[in-house]
Amino acid sequence: MQLTHSLLSGVFIYLMTAPLACGQSLPDGGAPREGLVAVGTQPAQRPKLSPGAEEIARTIDVVPLIERFYGLPERDRGAGVGVMSMEAMSLRQQITESVVSAGLEVDGLITEIDSELAEISVVRAQLEDRRDRALAIGNLATIVAGGATGVVGTAMQFSDGTSKAGNIIGVAGGAVSTVLSLIGLRQQRGGKLPLGVAPNMLAKLFDLAPEFHSDYPKEVWTYLNDAPPTEPGSRTRRERLIKQWTDTGRLEPGATPKGRHKIELLTSSASDQRPLTMDLLNDRAAMLADLRAMVGLMKRDLSKLVLALRS
Repeated sequence: MQLTHSLLSGVFIYLMTAPLACGQSLPDGGAPREGLVAVGTQPAQRPKLSPGAEEIARTIDVVPLIERFYGLPERDRGAGVGVMSMEAMSLRQQITESVVSAGLEVDGLITEIDSELAEISVVRAQLEDRRDRALAIGNLATIVAGGATGVVGTAMQFSDGTSKAGNIIGVAGGAVSTVLSLIGLRQQRGGKLPLGVAPNMLAKLFDLAPEFHSDYPKEVWTYLNDAPPTEPGSRTRRERLIKQWTDTGRLEPGATPKGRHKIELLTSSASDQRPLTMDLLNDRAAMLADLRAMVGLMKRDLSKLVLALRS
């Protein structure tokens, strides 16, 4: 009898605890286990890129890589504390290499521009020294000629017999001073000198032949021939630069022979060895500085792309 009672008690306890054990095996009131497997496997939405970052992504051709990367599940992309899959690592590396490569291309182009600017500075300094020396000699000659003839002419006025000759000397001295002054005005231009071995980075902007490392990388050339996405109008960056130079008087308006000749001088190469004036050198340096600033903005957009993908 006691054994039967014990068996019945054991069966009762089992029946009471079995439903609880079964209930604990089902999360959230019996939800399917497939819900747990689906966590972390859904692809994430691609981060929103700024207009500049979106443009640079198309320029360096990484949009398909970005789409594939963010099409992977979060756990494959190493979200949180997970480990990134081999496919995600490969895509990430390809995107990073494209960004770094484009940045190095921009740096290389800026270095070539700086090289041309440095050569312009050397030649311009030579012309300035030559001009200053010529002006100093001319001023001294004007003072000596004007002062000497003035003194002699005035001294000869004291005698009636030499007064006429004194007048002639005075007139001659004034004429000499005038001629020397006109020569001084001409010497202020500083003469002409050709550039040495230097790139001609402006040549390709005007569809002329580049020389001595003056060609543009594909990505940078594409960037210059695109319209800025955040600025009104459909003009490309290249067209905006040319219009800016025309508006500031560095280029002649219209396709005139004079304008074409100036462009040939502004884009002259090392093989041409065209003599350039200080005014042309100043215009060329200013245009190169504008081009350098425009190309440098490409790195700003590259950084925006990287920061957006890291967020």
